[in-house]
Amino acid sequence: MGAIERGEYAPAPAQSPERLREQLTDPSTTRWAGLLDGSVVGAAEVRPAGEPKTAFTRIYVLPDMRGHGVGRSLLTEVVRDQQAAGLEILATTVLADTPGARFALDLGATVGDELVINVLDFATLDHAALERRVATDHDGYHLLHWSGRAPDLLVDSYALVKRAIADAPNNHLPPGAVAAWDRDLVRRHERERAARGADLWVTAAVVAGTSTVAAFTAVEVGRSTVDVGQEDTVVLSEHRRQGLATWVKAAMALRLANELPNVRRLSSTTAVANTGMRAVNARTGFRELTRRLLITLEIPALAERLHLL
Repeated sequence: MGAIERGEYAPAPAQSPERLREQLTDPSTTRWAGLLDGSVVGAAEVRPAGEPKTAFTRIYVLPDMRGHGVGRSLLTEVVRDQQAAGLEILATTVLADTPGARFALDLGATVGDELVINVLDFATLDHAALERRVATDHDGYHLLHWSGRAPDLLVDSYALVKRAIADAPNNHLPPGAVAAWDRDLVRRHERERAARGADLWVTAAVVAGTSTVAAFTAVEVGRSTVDVGQEDTVVLSEHRRQGLATWVKAAMALRLANELPNVRRLSSTTAVANTGMRAVNARTGFRELTRRLLITLEIPALAERLHLL
């Protein structure tokens, strides 16, 4: 699948064997293969997305097999499976003006945000610059790190900050699309992540003398510690414009460098409209790799187009 995707856009980095193995054995992801005379000519995968009733999918077809119904057949299986599971929306990302984009638009896809894919390369990490940012005084706050299970004293406040991701500038999250995070939902996600062999590493800015989380950044660390993925970075509205996002992201970068000697790259995806977080990424050393379009398809309408009703 990686080879097919790299054929779509040159900047796509090769996956490490460890990272690819981890992705292919993720129990939360369902996959299909399209075969012709015993050879794989296409593949599809679907996994839960961050928003309720939404799944994230990718469909890959070898370039010389496009236009022969392989992608449509794979999508039909994805839609049938997700419709049975009660899902309502399929989301994916594509490059503009590519066969994948045209395929999705022909099926009625809605274009949401343009997304920037950034990477932080640890081989060229500027430790001194990050250390200066972490050492910057943030009166009234202190940094706290954890991995796996959020501390009991902080979990309620942490869940409240996770809800604030809905405030981020974007064009794809309608009202109510962000999960109503609470203690129980946080604990459930922690258990599910642990079951697939991964941990969420969190670095938080906590209001001094309290159990109030003002900001946090989170990175998923799985069995592969070579390539890791950025999850959310969020600051509560009343604590913004104090440099907390840069503070926690710089601290996380140093934490990864110090505790994961094999780490090669941290990847992050940000809406182009979110200029504030893009500036934070630039200050902490991320570079832009490429851009993609986030698109969504409504499963009931898609099922009708595919004659599944």
